[in-house]
Amino acid sequence: MRFPGLVLLLACLFAGCDSKVTTTVDSALQQRVETFQDCFPGLYSRVEALLDLADTWRLQNTSPIANPTGASAAVGVEAGGTVVNVSYLVDSATIAMAIRFYGPDGTQQTLAVDGGSVDLNTVLHDAASQLRTSFAGSDLPFFVADFDISGGGITATDEAVLGRIGGTSSAPVLSSLSTCATHDTISGGPPAADAITIADAAQSCSITFSTADLQIDQSAGQVYAIGTVELSITDPQTTIVATITFDGTSTLAVTVDDVPGSFTFDVVSRVLTYVE
Repeated sequence: MRFPGLVLLLACLFAGCDSKVTTTVDSALQQRVETFQDCFPGLYSRVEALLDLADTWRLQNTSPIANPTGASAAVGVEAGGTVVNVSYLVDSATIAMAIRFYGPDGTQQTLAVDGGSVDLNTVLHDAASQLRTSFAGSDLPFFVADFDISGGGITATDEAVLGRIGGTSSAPVLSSLSTCATHDTISGGPPAADAITIADAAQSCSITFSTADLQIDQSAGQVYAIGTVELSITDPQTTIVATITFDGTSTLAVTVDDVPGSFTFDVVSRVLTYVE
């Protein structure tokens, strides 16, 4: 899975790069530029840390995917069933995450996964195989990863990501990822859609993003994501709103509110092209 194109895309769009962009900068657009330059770099690094963890959730890989440096995990059992507790320290902030597994009706499951393993990818493979053995129909089992972020002036509280498990017991597939409400809202099925917000106290700004269908595991060799991400960056003066489209290739498409036309961005050549 490769997401650095998102940060490169927005960096070029608002800060300038070797591109073919032609547009008129008015005062409102300039304010959005300043908001991006002040807020985005630090906040996006936190989003990227989440995506590094999500990379270990892919299930069609042919060899185990290592945990990100600074991440550790422990498998435990709580009143409802199995829980995988994850801690990931990166850039003075800690992501504290709890992953729980569910049948299609929202019933938490107790699974026979290695309690001593710190390899998230192996644990997820084992859990997904057991879920597909127990629930082989068209209604998909799922997992919910609740998380908080704290430290270094960065905060995110009561946020969550939903992963749907498809495929078979011998070849499970992570069908899609979406942002969602936390596990304690579950009633009769997967939790409702909800956006994730990460705030930076030092810069007085925040990033909010959501996706309903991000796919990172459609093939063993998948490199680029498929799906859309809705994104906004806010400070006390203004808000930047954009839609990023991933189509499984190195070319991304982006539309930005209040900016006419559209953009394409090639993550390999780093060329951003504006289309009127």
